[in-house]
Amino acid sequence: MNEVFIAREIKKEILVKQFNRYFDILEKSKQEPFKNNSWQKIQSLYNSIDENNKENLKEFAKMIMIESITELLAFVDGIATFNGQEYPFELSCNGTKYRGNLQEYLLMDIEENGFE
Repeated sequence: MNEVFIAREIKKEILVKQFNRYFDILEKSKQEPFKNNSWQKIQSLYNSIDENNKENLKEFAKMIMIESITELLAFVDGIATFNGQEYPFELSCNGTKYRGNLQEYLLMDIEENGFE
């Protein structure tokens, strides 16, 4: 396992799968309203817009998801720190520490391969 693999898996497991899950749920639930208030609101919005604006909404959701994950990775990579943070965060697996390039590798993968 290396940072390129981790970045690719973050994209696949967190960004792409969750993005698809959200919009699959919205597509399949056109008839029955959700019980959750937040889901009801987005369901109402989603059902009220045309196909072109649904695609625009999806692009906006992608942008938010990518920026949120890459900002988090900036903290993991040590590029950003919280006010008063004394020690950097560390991501480790099987005794190997990963930090420094996850944000960059994720953005490179998205740029090279798109959001798939």
